[in-house]
Amino acid sequence: MKHIHQSRAEAGQSTAPSPSLHIFLQAGLHIDPAMSTKLAAVAGLVLLLAALNAAGVDSQRLPPPPPGCHYTYDYFRGLVTICDNPTPSPPAALTSPSMFVFGDSFADNGNLPKDTQQLSLISRQWYDPYGASYGQDNGTAAGKFNATGRFSNYLVQSDFIGRILGMNEAPPTYISSGINGNCDNAGMTFAAGGSGVFPVPLGVATLSDQLDNFERLVASGCITKAQIDASVVLIAVSGNDYDRVGVAQPSALGDVTVFIKNVTSQIAAAVDRLEKFGMNKILVNNLHPVGCTPAQTVLSKYATCDGAGNTASKTHNENLHQLLADKGNVMLLDLYGAFIGIVDKEHAGDKGSDLSRQFKNKKTPCCVGNDPTGFCGQMSSDAENPVELYTVCPNPEKHFFWDEMNPTQAGWTAVMTQLEGAIRQFIWPSQS
Repeated sequence: MKHIHQSRAEAGQSTAPSPSLHIFLQAGLHIDPAMSTKLAAVAGLVLLLAALNAAGVDSQRLPPPPPGCHYTYDYFRGLVTICDNPTPSPPAALTSPSMFVFGDSFADNGNLPKDTQQLSLISRQWYDPYGASYGQDNGTAAGKFNATGRFSNYLVQSDFIGRILGMNEAPPTYISSGINGNCDNAGMTFAAGGSGVFPVPLGVATLSDQLDNFERLVASGCITKAQIDASVVLIAVSGNDYDRVGVAQPSALGDVTVFIKNVTSQIAAAVDRLEKFGMNKILVNNLHPVGCTPAQTVLSKYATCDGAGNTASKTHNENLHQLLADKGNVMLLDLYGAFIGIVDKEHAGDKGSDLSRQFKNKKTPCCVGNDPTGFCGQMSSDAENPVELYTVCPNPEKHFFWDEMNPTQAGWTAVMTQLEGAIRQFIWPSQS
């Protein structure tokens, strides 16, 4: 088994995507996988040569790698050391359930590398104003920013489930521990912002890729059978696949229902893989009302939800229910109902929630780019005197959404308050 010993960030190198690839991402264009690989390789070589030239002749000579290892260049991590058969570091004896987290930004607590050279849509979570409520359990502004790699002003869904299990927050990230062969009693978070079931242009790990990483750690003995037997799994797939193909505009696809069926089938396949490892407490998000996210409500000046987007969510959820509802070891988390009862209470019927009253801004994001094509956290390109190209609210606890897609900590608190009782009953049925 090959093992990546050193991350790009640890090597002090940039994790920035090449300009050409970044442009493709921003434009939403499809990149042929072969071309993507070639571009990544060229960009990586250029960055490596530039780093060596900037360091000077005396520093260009690398120290020899550890025994049984060799150097290679990874596009996203930079210069890394690959070791054969690393010695795993399994956790000590278990005292509480472990948690394993797969999915996207709803559950990512820092798995995407920090890009120190180029602030972008997939690195903004490491910069101001993300983390604006760090350490504030009520979700209010902390007075300073402390970005942790989460796509919110602080806590995200996986953190709240971690707290249900007795943790302070979600378990450590794969990029900070598992990639180095270190495992923790708390479990591990594999989720990465922007992920989906199908590949994305810049190579964010898909749901299947994340499961591959999990399986490698199981095979090495880093993740133990005892952990698996006493584990809780969260799968959070939140519609990135649909966002990339414009499912809110059905004319953009030949047959929306077929595509949705393909997405939900991949989620069900992930559940099947985990079941084969003995996982018997699997939480799977259904799809929130994507038509009510600021990315869609901006078209009505944040006044109304987009009907087509919500119809797509309902179709997704019906398919997922058909595939998973009969599995006794799976609980479908009704994010659709929990979200809609807050952000669109007047149309939610019996799903309307009194928790809606605390949010004065239900469809308007707390943080938004000043330009329609901009994003929360965007800065001008002036390196000496950068200017903020976004606006952030002073009271994030009054907003349900943090940015164009992700809830605030207060938003997640309201959602998980509605779901916590059912989650506890599912995990500990004898105590209910």
